[in-house]
Amino acid sequence: MSRLRSHLNPRIVLALFVVVLGVSLISMASSITTASTRPEIGTDAQQTSVRTSREVTALPLRSSCTVIPEKELFITDVSVVDDCLRTTWGPCLSTPNPPLPATQGAWTFGARIASLAGTTNAGTLSAFTVNWLNQWLVNQTINGDPVPARPAAQSIIDQWRAASGGAKVLDMTKAPFRLLAIVARLDLRENAGYSGGSSAGEGRFIYNLLDASGNPTQFLVIFEYGLDAADCATVLKWANTWHGLGGHAFGPDYNAALQAVTDLFANIGSSPAKPNGSAINQVRTNEIHLDSPWELREFKLVPASTAPAPLTEVTVAQTPASIPVHNLQNTPAISTFINSNTAAILANNYVVPLIWSGAPFRAGASPNVLNLGWDGPAPPVCGSITDPNARAIFSVNTCNGCHGTSETGVRFKQVEPRAAGVASALSGFLTGTSRTDICGITHNFNDIDRRRVDLCQLLDKTCTQIDAEPVVSFVH
Repeated sequence: MSRLRSHLNPRIVLALFVVVLGVSLISMASSITTASTRPEIGTDAQQTSVRTSREVTALPLRSSCTVIPEKELFITDVSVVDDCLRTTWGPCLSTPNPPLPATQGAWTFGARIASLAGTTNAGTLSAFTVNWLNQWLVNQTINGDPVPARPAAQSIIDQWRAASGGAKVLDMTKAPFRLLAIVARLDLRENAGYSGGSSAGEGRFIYNLLDASGNPTQFLVIFEYGLDAADCATVLKWANTWHGLGGHAFGPDYNAALQAVTDLFANIGSSPAKPNGSAINQVRTNEIHLDSPWELREFKLVPASTAPAPLTEVTVAQTPASIPVHNLQNTPAISTFINSNTAAILANNYVVPLIWSGAPFRAGASPNVLNLGWDGPAPPVCGSITDPNARAIFSVNTCNGCHGTSETGVRFKQVEPRAAGVASALSGFLTGTSRTDICGITHNFNDIDRRRVDLCQLLDKTCTQIDAEPVVSFVH
């Protein structure tokens, strides 16, 4: 050994020492980085969690992910929602040249109605709209669930008719609704490989009813359009199309790019195979403007003997009946359903059925109280449901659970009405909050960030990975 040491060049020894030291430092830095930063794509378990859970405690993080939620996923910037060219029918005094016909009014409520009815005929659009609003004027029974009339809906028709110059035909350019947000729900995609789905998720427009003086009311309408996708290549195309919006600065260039996206799903004839050729999946409302209590309703295009297919009230998704005369809260129907479907509920892959145990189960409408946390027979609270996490997931996925303080901390609305020139405030469920539920379990929500991570992951996935994604049943 001493002979070998005597033959080593000191420079070689020094070089070897530097190399060894460098490798050690790189290894140590790598371990520190790994401990403090998790790659956005995450482990298999993390990817599944992002797809199947609202919880954000274990979301993988990576600063290099370039998804910008306020431009790509939940768009509320005033430069967008108050774009004169697209959210009004003018005049737009700052515009030197008249806008293209396809630009003027493209994001108005009237344009949404036309996209549903599949026509621009004024009389047809007026009759289509009045037929929709008239459904609040009569008592209904939907899936055995009594849905009482809210006669004050006549005031919306009367106000709109007065703005139309008193004419019998409602003028779609005078629709008394203000745009609040444009939303991408790529996290609702259905993969073709496993679930046989044909959707890259949804694109949504959220509006607020204005009173006769132009002031916001407590009445919101959300149009939820499907993003048609027959294969994973199209899913990725949708993902990259929405993601591309992040490369534009807010202003005319961004709005033109965004309209190029919304035109793909929100125009007349966007989905030829669906009723009226419309890509709409459903329209939902959330209001206390017409009557008390707060109430959520859901509408779909249902083919009828005459065209166009009318926008018809249907059951509210994932929500049991809870009106006073048909209240399933704290009944065995709730606990037996949750206990019988625990595994599917924990995986967020289940559907609240129309009928359960031989009786109507899904609600015709969803009255909303702030402190509703769905539970079986009580007392004791949470005593009849085997897995309290399954109870929480089930409750959060209902209309009144998602829009109430007991489960998510939301006070009725996820998106607040707004005045012109002011962006809508968003709920803590969307932007970040913690909530301890009725079973004493604390949940951490930040759904926009969950959707951000989901899009980051989606953009990095192969078709094989997309086609193997878990099926989810989120609707809110």
